[in-house]
Order: sequence, then C-alpha cells, then structure tokens
Amino acid sequence: MLKQLKLIHLIILLCLSVFAFSTYSTASQKDGLLKVYFFDIGQGDAMFIETPSGYQILVDGGPDNKVLSKLGEVMPFWDKDIDVVVASHPHADHIVGLIDVLNKYEVKNITEAKETYNSSEFKGWQDAVNNEHANNIEAIAGKVIDLNDGVTLTILHPFESVVGMTTDKPHDDAVVVMLQYGEFEFMLTGDMEEKVERRLIMAGYYLDSDVLKVGHHGSKTSSSEAFLSAVGPEVAIIQVGTKNRYGHPAPEVLKRLEDYDIKYYRNDLDGDIKLVSDGLNYQIIKY
Repeated sequence: MLKQLKLIHLIILLCLSVFAFSTYSTASQKDGLLKVYFFDIGQGDAMFIETPSGYQILVDGGPDNKVLSKLGEVMPFWDKDIDVVVASHPHADHIVGLIDVLNKYEVKNITEAKETYNSSEFKGWQDAVNNEHANNIEAIAGKVIDLNDGVTLTILHPFESVVGMTTDKPHDDAVVVMLQYGEFEFMLTGDMEEKVERRLIMAGYYLDSDVLKVGHHGSKTSSSEAFLSAVGPEVAIIQVGTKNRYGHPAPEVLKRLEDYDIKYYRNDLDGDIKLVSDGLNYQIIKY
C-alpha cells in the first residue's frame, strides 16, 4: 500500500511538472501581437500592456487591490515580475492599486512625474516605491522607452520637470504617453484635462492615434472638440466605474465622440476590454 501511494504521488508530481512546462512553453511563444487590457476595476484606471517580445507594462492600478486579481487572469501564475509601471498622477483612483502591485511583484522600472502630493495614499505610494528599489524614470516629454520589435512608449507630457514640486492639481502634471507598434498608435491620457490638451496641440506634437484612452474617465473637463479633432481616433476607451458618484462619462463627452464618429467602449457597460494589434490592424474584444 505504501509503495502504491508513493507511485501515485510520483505520477501527480510528474503531471504537474508537464503542465507547468507546457504552460510556460505556450506563454513564451511569440505571436507578433501587441495586447492591451483595460481592466474593469471600478472608478479608476488600470491598463496592462504585453508586447510581442513579452515586455509587460502596467499603467495605473485603480482605487484598490482588485488589480491583483485582474493581473492574475492575464499573467501566468509563475510570472512575478513586471517590466514597467507607469503612474499617471498621484490621485488615489490611479495609485492605490499600484501600491499592492509593488508589494506583490518585482517591478523593474517605475515611471512617474515625481511631483509631491499631500495625501495618505501618496505617502503610501512613495514608501512602496522606495522599498521597491526599481529604476525610477522621470516622466518628461521626449523620453522614449524602447520595448523591442518596433514597440515604443513615448512620453508626451509633462513638458518640464516637476520633481519635488508640491501640487494640489495633479491633473496639470498628468503623464501622457503614446504607445506605438508599427503603424498602430494608441494614446494614454490618465486624467488629462482640457488645459493639458491645449498644451499638446500648441506644442505641435504629432497626436494622430488609432485609439484614445479618454481622459479623466469621460469627465466634461476633458476630450474637447479641438483635441478630438487633433487626435482623430477611430476608437475610444472610457475607464469608468458603474454608477459612479461623479456621473462619468458626461453626456456631452459621449455626444462629442458620436459627433466625430468615434466608436467607444466603457468598462462600466462592457466589462474588461482587450485590444490586440499586429502593428497594422487592431481588434477590440470584450471578454
């Protein structure tokens, strides 16, 4: 009986080893696709990017630790590191989840504007960043993060360094980035408002994008007509929580998107959203 039990245990271990190896082999195969996940994490932002080379980038983390379960759905169970974490600004609905991410995962690079903000959540974020000992990249216009295979993450804003400056208006220093893969372009805006939209237009940046992450959860203070005209997206993604107390997305923003014939998706209505691109074409999937 003892020998039979040992044999059964050995068979189980072998099966688990084969499963783990096969999972790793399948996940590590390059398929030439860029994948962007827009997590349904309530009233906040959280986007996970996986490049054809396997680089992993998390942009914002939402208002709580729900982002951890979302990451567990799209990352292999054995994968415990993330290449880049981008904090668009220090409001709680963007950084609280990132604190939990830094505590659970080994993060190699952190990108933020590095301004100071007076809140307990920001203090927790600073402590987590200091404990992580990651390479801390200041987000400032013109910096390009090369992610191989023709994938780049270009910082468009802020224009000037805000390191150490104390702000009570973090949206004015919002980290705005352009993700590009081949001919496909996607703009991520954090909670950027019309003030920053005007700055980008006046700076003469090339803003044309296939897909736009709508600023500030669809607030009426963002997505001006001038900005939508400059960007000219085919598709917009609105990260917003169900029945949120702010009334996001604003009816006037939805009307602007419709007037410009921009198809939009919303986390509160569509759940988790996935974008897949081969560098030329792209597809949006609700999953």
